[in-house]
Amino acid sequence: MYNYEWDRLRTWLEQYGAMQGDIESAQDIVRLDLSGHSLKSIPENIAILSNLIVLNLSNNKLESLPKSFAKLSNLSNLDLRRNRFQELPSVLGALSLKSLNISSNQISDIAILKECDALRVLDLSNNLIKEINLVLPHANNMRSLNLSNNFLREMSDFFPSLIHLQRLNLNTNLIMKIPSCISKMRSLKELEISDNHLETLADSFFELDLESLNLTANRLKILHLKSLHSLESITLDENSFEQLTLKENFAPHLKEFSCESCSLKKFLLPPSVHVENICFSSNEISEIPREIEKYAQLKQLDIEGNQIAELPDTLANLPSLETLYVKGNPLSEEAKKIIMILDPEICDLNMKTGISIEQAKEEDLSQMAELLSVLFAIETDFMIDYKKQYAGIKRLFEHESSDLLVAKYENKVVGMLTMQRLISSAEGDYVGQIEDLVVYEQYRKMGVGSRLINKMRNLAHEHGYKRIQLAADVNNQNAQQFYNRRGFNKTHLSIYHYFI
Repeated sequence: MYNYEWDRLRTWLEQYGAMQGDIESAQDIVRLDLSGHSLKSIPENIAILSNLIVLNLSNNKLESLPKSFAKLSNLSNLDLRRNRFQELPSVLGALSLKSLNISSNQISDIAILKECDALRVLDLSNNLIKEINLVLPHANNMRSLNLSNNFLREMSDFFPSLIHLQRLNLNTNLIMKIPSCISKMRSLKELEISDNHLETLADSFFELDLESLNLTANRLKILHLKSLHSLESITLDENSFEQLTLKENFAPHLKEFSCESCSLKKFLLPPSVHVENICFSSNEISEIPREIEKYAQLKQLDIEGNQIAELPDTLANLPSLETLYVKGNPLSEEAKKIIMILDPEICDLNMKTGISIEQAKEEDLSQMAELLSVLFAIETDFMIDYKKQYAGIKRLFEHESSDLLVAKYENKVVGMLTMQRLISSAEGDYVGQIEDLVVYEQYRKMGVGSRLINKMRNLAHEHGYKRIQLAADVNNQNAQQFYNRRGFNKTHLSIYHYFI
């Protein structure tokens, strides 16, 4: 009977290209990718895959899972994104899942989570969830939780059950306040709660050990930032502040501070001397304080779209500054001279206008394949072959886990960058693999590469990637310096290829 069931299942798997030639028995299968086949059901005999650990069923038309799923005792990682589930399948309670992604469905009922006490990574984003309180088991091991793009309002009974949680995404919900019990989340490192209805933060919030905080697009009017001693990055964009202050004890190790479109009239100086990125674009600021020179590690300063006429001469004393955005200000000639002393190439006033950064379209693929020849002429590990490069770019374009960006000037592709989604066992979640950054030589030193990288970073952030990584040719010193200046750190790993 077993051989009969295995033959049937193997035939079914083969028709979807999910079988490799060296698989001889059901026990040999530990990873299975059945994504993107418009499947409406999964056969009951899938239960004979007793050693299955990772299963990808994303991008199908599933509404339920077979009861036999309960027999997949080794299943640890399950991906059910972009299907048609209206509730979490009850069979999940019988499994010992550590990672579950069921985002982009139509789920409102998540009661079965009470039985999923082994989960460490859970993605419920882009569903119809209105209630989350008292859903998780009291003793849970949750480390990463994504609840973005739902209809949540109240969290008061939810936070205390997440004492081990490290990453929480609540973006795009209807949350009006953060209850004081959030202080019980002592392990929380990253909190995303943009595009909600927050008006205030409880004092206990500032007791958290956060490293990254995003409060973009809320209803904050008055905010007195203090403590948060481990914080490295904070984003407050699109809040119309009437009063915003930074206490002397606020975030002594802060590296990134962003207040874009916050109705600010004054440039605020974070207490941390470790700041690398400051953004005050689209405000009503008229003056940059001379004390800005204390930020010896500042790499990027964005003050475009303000009312700044003069720049302090101390701006020229910033040794690490790589990018300065000042367009949209009524700069005087004296201010422009300070930029010349600092370095004219790092300022957007000198970057070529008319270059747009866009998501690649199908009609761009042939130009992108041609552009790759410029890159592969430098990187000696690869050969220039237009047909192969076109085939590769086309497959990337068609793959749902890839992002392709192009820089265009007068409708011509002059630069490009690609990124693919990978699963990292070290991070326990998705990471982005950046590749193929190249700009035609005549368009270099115009900020094109930086804009491509910045746009891709934003996409990685939106996707919830925990890290972005890339490889650079060991002989391409310019590329290595470019990445180092933009916050990428060299690892101790070497890359090996085995051609088949």
